[in-house]
Amino acid sequence: MLGVLGGCAASDRTAREAARRDYARLSGTWRLVRAVVNGTPVPEPQVRQTILVTDGNTFRFPEAAGVGTHPAGTFTINPSTVPPQVDSVAAGGTNAGQVTLGIYEIVDATHKRACWGPPGGPRPTAFESPPGSGRILQYWERIGPV
Repeated sequence: MLGVLGGCAASDRTAREAARRDYARLSGTWRLVRAVVNGTPVPEPQVRQTILVTDGNTFRFPEAAGVGTHPAGTFTINPSTVPPQVDSVAAGGTNAGQVTLGIYEIVDATHKRACWGPPGGPRPTAFESPPGSGRILQYWERIGPV
């Protein structure tokens, strides 16, 4: 019995370390490089103006570009799932407290992608945004620190 409990503690520690590592890798200033919303590619001018700042488990869009889940809020990640999961919670405004479920992938040190379900809807299981899905698919490039 003690061996099983020790294994659970080690597993929990490994999960916490993986989450801590991913939060650090996700922190920074990111530029949107491509996005698809509900099956429709986002126009290049809107993509170019969309900047995201993440710091630990918080996020904000310095300019309202309309391609994010919410203008600002918090998020929690679960890197132990395949694909890793992320839950975003709006910080204020008419969507305060609203949860949006998604998945993410850290491609490398300067690239990540995310796919979000519609607010209040199911979590995506793949990085795709077919017509009628209500999903937001995003590809990001790190352009600086927080």
